[in-house]
Amino acid sequence: MKRTFPVFLALLLLAGCGKAKEIDPAVLGPKLLEEAGFPDTMTELAEDMLPVVWQIDVSALESSYAAISGGATAEELLLLRAESEEDAKVLYDQLAVHLKDRTESFVAYLPEEAGKLEDAILERYGPTVVLCVCGDPDAARSLLE
Repeated sequence: MKRTFPVFLALLLLAGCGKAKEIDPAVLGPKLLEEAGFPDTMTELAEDMLPVVWQIDVSALESSYAAISGGATAEELLLLRAESEEDAKVLYDQLAVHLKDRTESFVAYLPEEAGKLEDAILERYGPTVVLCVCGDPDAARSLLE
């Protein structure tokens, strides 16, 4: 009996470590825009524009935050909170294709901007997916931690 409690306690602590990070796109999005080296030319987008710009399925979204550069630069910011982790995985895969295609096209016509895409952050935190192409990816990573 004495050994059971410490084992149970250890398992309980380990289970808590795997909890997905809670991200609110409406809170983190503006903070990233302000502190991660985005240009002043960023334009926020409504959710109905997400399929047009990123070619993603938004039917399973709970919330989102999106902004793109208004100039001829590579910056973009997208935070998507899906209804489930499975839906987030689908969105992540769709954004990985978007990022690959965009990097290839920037290498061809704006190679000086392609480096930002190569340093892009594409992460999934439970039901939330973050795509961040910015001037200061280290600052963005710090905010995401």
